[in-house]
Amino acid sequence: MSMNFSEFKKLLAADPWNRDSETLRARNSAPEFEQAAEEAEAFEHKLQTALQVSPPVDLLADIKAISQHPVQRRNWMPLALAASLLIAVGAVGMVWKQSQQWDSVEAYLAEHYAHDGDTLLGRAAGSVSEADISRIMASLNASAGQQLKGQIKFIKFCPTPEGRGAHMVVSTEQGPMTIVFMPATQVTDGEMVEFNQMHAYLVNLEHGSAAIIGRRSQPVENLEALVRNSLRTGMVGA
Repeated sequence: MSMNFSEFKKLLAADPWNRDSETLRARNSAPEFEQAAEEAEAFEHKLQTALQVSPPVDLLADIKAISQHPVQRRNWMPLALAASLLIAVGAVGMVWKQSQQWDSVEAYLAEHYAHDGDTLLGRAAGSVSEADISRIMASLNASAGQQLKGQIKFIKFCPTPEGRGAHMVVSTEQGPMTIVFMPATQVTDGEMVEFNQMHAYLVNLEHGSAAIIGRRSQPVENLEALVRNSLRTGMVGA
């Protein structure tokens, strides 16, 4: 059975880079399918570009030079640790992007949400299948409980400070809210951060963390129990 256009759009929203045989057949079946795929890829590329920071060319040399000069004790250890780490792994660009791309989780959330947060809220008028939710979460070595699955109206992969994560829109009595799952990022549990007209409640999980984002009039902290009890990490399963 061929994939209809609505199903194809939902698949693109969750994973615009999908290249399995069924997706490729659907993409080649009609011009509107190809156009939709190109638009989804362009949007995702724009997101990745907006969130990407290139490392300074002389970063390693600068760190090594600075670490050779006397400095106050409170500053020496971070510089020495950064220099030794960069030399050991031999991947200045990768380490810079992952640990220095944003000064804080708050900065990451503000930039990420400003880029597509409101847009994705608008795309979440329908529903997403439990199979799609399970597939995305399993690829992140995590799973969503049944209650959380029932409230997810949109889900897609997204960049996080420490690699790939998931961007979810969930329905609540106070309107749709956003949950950003960060599988390898630790946060200050229970901290509330604010940016623009939004605020986010941070939840540290056994592995990784999540940010519950909503407008300042929305009680985002009310979803803490749902996230903590339903978002299971470090395991694969429904």
